[in-house]
Amino acid sequence: MHYPTTPPLRLSSVNLLTDLGWFAGTLHVPGRQSLADFLAPGNYIVKLTRVRIPNETERLPFVAVRRESIILVEPTQGDELVDTPGSIGRTSSHRVGCVLPVGTLHGSLEVLVNVRVSDFLRQQPGLAVLHDCVLVPYGQPPESNQARKLRVALVNLGRVTGIVEWVNQQV
Repeated sequence: MHYPTTPPLRLSSVNLLTDLGWFAGTLHVPGRQSLADFLAPGNYIVKLTRVRIPNETERLPFVAVRRESIILVEPTQGDELVDTPGSIGRTSSHRVGCVLPVGTLHGSLEVLVNVRVSDFLRQQPGLAVLHDCVLVPYGQPPESNQARKLRVALVNLGRVTGIVEWVNQQV
């Protein structure tokens, strides 16, 4: 009898922003699949191992996190395959701000050439990938000690209150 084999998995360390705060843990992602594809809509549960939850000192071996409770995902490995290169076509960078429950996430969004940011976002299935980000609590300047810099953030568009484009400025 032949049993199907599972693809080799890679360990991807991430921080997840939820309503409870930041979870730190590890995702087990199929080797060649991008993080954006792995987290795409369809799965209601995101499996996280070696998890540190807010205000706890010990890591939990496993937590099944409800996908809709995730506000954003921050990959913490510099070489993480976040999205498939060239998968969305020819793009230009736009500075945007995501209005979140905890503050505004400022970052660069790659948008198809000759497509408005609003139209591009309407076509996204559930996640937007922002680069060179800073998460700024409301009432604080971006240089604040309370601001958090993120190299990349995968934003759950279902948890975003709104998205601001800074006067059509391209980066």
